[in-house]
Amino acid sequence: MLKEKIDTVILDIDGTLTETISWYEITEGLGASRATHVDIFEERFRKGKLSYLDAKKELIGLWRSTRNANKKYMEKMFRSWKFKKDVVEIVEYLKKFYRLCLISGSVDLYVEAIAERLGIPHWYANTDLIWDKEGNLVDLNYYADQAAKKLEQFNEFISRNNIEKERCSVIGDGDSDIALFRELHYGIAVNKDPHPELESLAFKMIKELKEIKKIL
Repeated sequence: MLKEKIDTVILDIDGTLTETISWYEITEGLGASRATHVDIFEERFRKGKLSYLDAKKELIGLWRSTRNANKKYMEKMFRSWKFKKDVVEIVEYLKKFYRLCLISGSVDLYVEAIAERLGIPHWYANTDLIWDKEGNLVDLNYYADQAAKKLEQFNEFISRNNIEKERCSVIGDGDSDIALFRELHYGIAVNKDPHPELESLAFKMIKELKEIKKIL
């Protein structure tokens, strides 16, 4: 048990607290094509065939074409999405012993909704959604290197709250968590199929979140 060694736990969301990738879920939840989203970002942007500005423009256009890309609709959508089994129970358990912070590669409105639903006061998101006066989505600020952004946000969080890095643990599952796993000794990889590089970096590996009680 690590209770005497750590006092803060950093939590990822996608794949850790939820089963899905929120970016694609947003697209499908708005009523747009997941295949088109994959083509924009995975097939063209990540392969250097599309610039950041053009990829962003196409994705926003895809979302806006549904007429659902507004703050009211998206807030309601985010609050309806399900967590993995036992997430609420495990988060309540962790809150008894540790300071918690969400650091996610997703969009700010979604991460804020998750934080409020779980009662976690500290959170950071990779992407800021930008709205017009009527609450319609008009732009977004996205950081392609999510792992580096998460590490930057972690350092900001511990600096603001006078937290020692050595007393932090991180729970995650994907490539965006790699930089944090390299930085922190107590990295816990969760998922039946976590990112391969996390396996060599992880302090512990678990398949289900409920196993965390045996470690923290």
